[in-house]
Amino acid sequence: MKIRLLATLTLVGLVAAVPALPASAKPKPKPKPIHGSFVAQATPDPTSDQPAPVGKGKCAPVTPTARATKAFTVPAAGTLAVQLNNKLDWSGDIRDSDGTVETDTDGSLPQDPEAMEVSFKKRTPIVIGACNFSGEPSITVTYTFTYK
Repeated sequence: MKIRLLATLTLVGLVAAVPALPASAKPKPKPKPIHGSFVAQATPDPTSDQPAPVGKGKCAPVTPTARATKAFTVPAAGTLAVQLNNKLDWSGDIRDSDGTVETDTDGSLPQDPEAMEVSFKKRTPIVIGACNFSGEPSITVTYTFTYK
C-alpha cells in the first residue's frame, strides 16, 4: 500500500514539476492560401507551341504580343496552381526570374483548359505566362498559392 501511494505521489510531483508551454511556443497556424487573377490579352500566334529551343517551353511565341504575363512572388515554401480559363487554344508556363521554365502546359485538344502546378522550397519571384496559339483574344487566368 505504501509503495502504491509513494508511486502516485511521485507521479503527481513529476507532472506538477513540468512547466506549462508558453503561449509563444505554440505552433503558428499555416497562413491562408493566396488567390489572384489577371486578364491575359494576347494576339493569336500559331508559333506559340512549336518545338522551342531547350528551356524555352511551350509558351514561346515568335510574336511578342501573343504572350501575356503576370509577375508574382511566391512568398515561401508551398505550391502554386495556375488555371488558364480558356475555351480555345492557349498554352502557359511558369518561369523563374532568370526565364527558366519551372513548368508549362498545352492541352491535348485546342479546347482543353490549361492548368499547371509547381512546388517551391522558398520565396521565389516568378512570371506566369499565357500564350495565345489560336484562341480567344483574352482569358482570365486564376492562381492559388498554398503554403506548405
